[in-house]
Amino acid sequence: VESVAIDSRTPALERKELVEDFRRGKISVLVNVDIFSEGFDCPDVEFVQLARPTLSLAKYLQQVGRGLRKSDNKESCVLIDNVGLHRIFGLPVRDRDWEAMFEGRMAGNAQPRTRMENNGLSVSCSLSEDSKQNEGLEIVMTHNCLLDAVRNGDLVRLGEDGPAGGEQRTALKACRDRQSGLWGLRCGNKITVLPQYREVFDLCADRAAVRFEDGRTGVVDDSGTPLMVTDRCRRLRFLKGELLSVTKEDGSDCYTDLKTNRTYQERPVVFSYGGIELLRVGETFHSRTRKAYTSMHGLHKDSLCFYGFYLKIPDYRVPKSCRLVDPVWSAIFDVFACVLEGDDEEVYWCCGCLADRSIVVMDGEGNYYHVEKGKGKRYIACNAPKAGEADFASVVEGLRKEAGRRAESVQRERQQNEEEKRRKRLEEIKDVLPFRMGMKWGLKWGDRIVVPPCYRNICVPVGGYCAFEGNACQWGVMALDGKVVVEARYQKVEIEKDGTVHLTIIPGKVKT
Repeated sequence: VESVAIDSRTPALERKELVEDFRRGKISVLVNVDIFSEGFDCPDVEFVQLARPTLSLAKYLQQVGRGLRKSDNKESCVLIDNVGLHRIFGLPVRDRDWEAMFEGRMAGNAQPRTRMENNGLSVSCSLSEDSKQNEGLEIVMTHNCLLDAVRNGDLVRLGEDGPAGGEQRTALKACRDRQSGLWGLRCGNKITVLPQYREVFDLCADRAAVRFEDGRTGVVDDSGTPLMVTDRCRRLRFLKGELLSVTKEDGSDCYTDLKTNRTYQERPVVFSYGGIELLRVGETFHSRTRKAYTSMHGLHKDSLCFYGFYLKIPDYRVPKSCRLVDPVWSAIFDVFACVLEGDDEEVYWCCGCLADRSIVVMDGEGNYYHVEKGKGKRYIACNAPKAGEADFASVVEGLRKEAGRRAESVQRERQQNEEEKRRKRLEEIKDVLPFRMGMKWGLKWGDRIVVPPCYRNICVPVGGYCAFEGNACQWGVMALDGKVVVEARYQKVEIEKDGTVHLTIIPGKVKT
């Protein structure tokens, strides 16, 4: 995170530049000591952390007010109170008896007498209906809970798990019906689920962990549709990586993968490879596909290899029915389990790689698929073909020929592109000149070194080439970009303007 600190000793010009960078978003965090408490106009501020104690209500409201200005695309402001000012003054938007304070009948936080009598400084105090409507702030968690969440790594960064395209949406929140004592869900000012839950344990993106009226627990979406229902438990808590921590009635914990609804006794660790995710539980890896897969015991994370559109998992438990693209391959070392990017169905067995880097895989039912990057899988054969259906060997033979032609075409295109780039580069550096550094010579284009000094001698370029001396009396020819065209093993080299090169092998014997 880009952050800077400004104090009274910061030069005025430097302070102005830092503030402008903060407004433009180049700087994310601005630390100061009572410099921007008042009069600082930046409505886009979304986070204020208070570390300065004060007994002045005006000072407190000015400090938090730096983040409470309205702005486009700004839904909320996070306030972290490290010094407990909210316990003295209450939340910034609470109703205050300013007249009584100005008349001297009330000091300090200007809280109405009824609020004070009702323990109005308590976070959990009950509010009147009018006060409730004006209560624009919420205490999400106490400072101790915040520290625990940071230590446990349970905080989700703003923007994570959001909707596709980076669109911002109103956060899902719990709302309580005071008459029935039940809880519902709301997005902003819109109630999406009427109060019907005995308890709301936790919220994450568009999901909520709740206790139903019958005492069971589960996870629901923002419309109240149950996504998962569990037996009675003590507590549910969302973790990073779409995991759910379940505290049972006996106090023990288990963990549920919200993508597959599978439960583990140890806390899983999420490993990401491109768009593929695996869970490490103890000494084994588990897939997040519809059909469960568990790797061999003791597999190290460095033995997994990602190839852009599939993840290779070493596994010698290859089914005997799995056929190979190249029968010469060893079934133990070259056949492996693989997870396909964008395929949440199951983990496949890879039967081999083709010349164009595509692969052939087999599923658990004995069906074979051809998989290309960016195109997904395509059915090609099975172990028990029906009448009139091509067998595995003939289909693979055709795929190998087709892949070979594609690989050759790609290689030719790559070479043509490289040659075109090199031609343009040679045109740009046609004015290179030899230069000497110590006892070695190289080529230089203006202030830019094209060929580092590593030769005994280099002659002035003629056309697009120049003669160079590698070892003593051993001359060759190289292009202006340093690519050696003729190896340095001739006694003398002469280059003409038309590109003709005369190579002296021994005195009197010249090769052109």
